[in-house]
Amino acid sequence: MERGYWIRSKPVYTSLMWQEKATSHLVVAQGSGGMAVLKIFQQMHPKQPITVLYAPSSDSIVDYASTLKKVVPEGLQLFDSVQEMLTTLKEILPTMYMGMRVYVAGSEGFIWTIAESAKEFGIEDIDMIKELTGTLARSIYCVHCKAITHNITTNIGKCAGCERMLFVRDHFSRRLGAYMGLMVDAESPGQLPEIEEIYP
Repeated sequence: MERGYWIRSKPVYTSLMWQEKATSHLVVAQGSGGMAVLKIFQQMHPKQPITVLYAPSSDSIVDYASTLKKVVPEGLQLFDSVQEMLTTLKEILPTMYMGMRVYVAGSEGFIWTIAESAKEFGIEDIDMIKELTGTLARSIYCVHCKAITHNITTNIGKCAGCERMLFVRDHFSRRLGAYMGLMVDAESPGQLPEIEEIYP
């Protein structure tokens, strides 16, 4: 229904690329986002200070930690979990100066978790360079019970809160880091359209 139309709220992701006029660089990645970090270091090694934070992902087949150790010259910090990384991120951000650029690579859920944390320190998501890697699975926000359900790969998904079957829309909330989900069988309970995997 919404495919083929440009949705203003839907995030647009790019490939990571160094911002040469930055005073420093903060690169944050998870799981398959490690490949995006390796690619950005193939472009060049900036002269400005670089900090790289990386955590593996249970969804990713490859852990890039050992390769990143060989490629990142200095400033690499490795974590066992995203939660550990977030704690360190919130310690690092207050020490950074004007002109720092933030680069984020990983799953969509991860990207918006980092964006939400950075926002606490005055960094808007529009100022972050974001690369989506790995799965296209979506987080959906149930407009009925307000719960957020993660890792939905189909056009219709079950809400983790109220268990309604929700149609996954393309309208995205940056504040929530999730797509809107509406009850798909409100008018005809139990009658569901075909469920298709469209966000592998």
